[in-house]
Amino acid sequence: MFKQYLRDEITKGLDETYTEEHWAKDHPGRAYYDVHLSTIERHEMATPTFREYLGGGGLRVLESGCGTGRWMAFFEKLGNRAFGVDDSWGPLSVAREHDPGMNLARANALATPFRDGVFDAAFSSYVAEHFEDGPETLFREIHRVLKPNGLFFVVVPFDNAFRRFVVNPALRACYAVWRLRGKGLGFTEFRYAKAEMDRFLTNTNFEIVRVVPDDYFLPWSKGLFVDLCDVGSFFHFEHKPPYEFGRFGTAVVAGIQRFGIWRSCEGIFYVTRAKK
Repeated sequence: MFKQYLRDEITKGLDETYTEEHWAKDHPGRAYYDVHLSTIERHEMATPTFREYLGGGGLRVLESGCGTGRWMAFFEKLGNRAFGVDDSWGPLSVAREHDPGMNLARANALATPFRDGVFDAAFSSYVAEHFEDGPETLFREIHRVLKPNGLFFVVVPFDNAFRRFVVNPALRACYAVWRLRGKGLGFTEFRYAKAEMDRFLTNTNFEIVRVVPDDYFLPWSKGLFVDLCDVGSFFHFEHKPPYEFGRFGTAVVAGIQRFGIWRSCEGIFYVTRAKK
């Protein structure tokens, strides 16, 4: 695994990414979710997997770390009843502003207010990696609220080959320079190898059903965009627009992906079942 840090002032705002949705003011109410649903349908590699497992509808689905509820809206579009929990007031207030009827709870994802065995499925996307003690406490809590054989979809950052050989060494060099300058660093996340995630899930009584890469379909790139921004943050560089690289950048991304999407994808996406 790779333990990632960023500049202190950046880590303090990591839960506030919704504040960058400047387009939201022109899409009030449910129109806000229409924009997100369009993005999910067009760009997210995870969409076909969710359609396969949740497309029949009629399930109670929990999103742990739901943010503003974009994936909740997608699960409900598939005919399910979605519930969300998040410990940050900001994104929940945005969600309630756009859809007051959403089933939302403000709570610690490690100790949710739900009874044992009440959900058919649960989803955690880019949340588990933020716990410095590891993800197993979160996984046990999700296991608790799932029914026997309930589905658990979990996505975490993947310590892919491009990161191991290019991005991680660059970040380590940035950390060393930053510390020499007497400036603070804050822990942000772990990036996991498959063997590590296999062990975490097995230890918390989940049966692994499928493992697939998580990223965007070209011309967008989630993983390489994040990598560029992480290294660039130490030079006060911010890539605009998000996830888009233009003709040259897209050609570079496509060239890297010719060696396999696993070489540069942002995340590793597990489909599992709760053994009880």
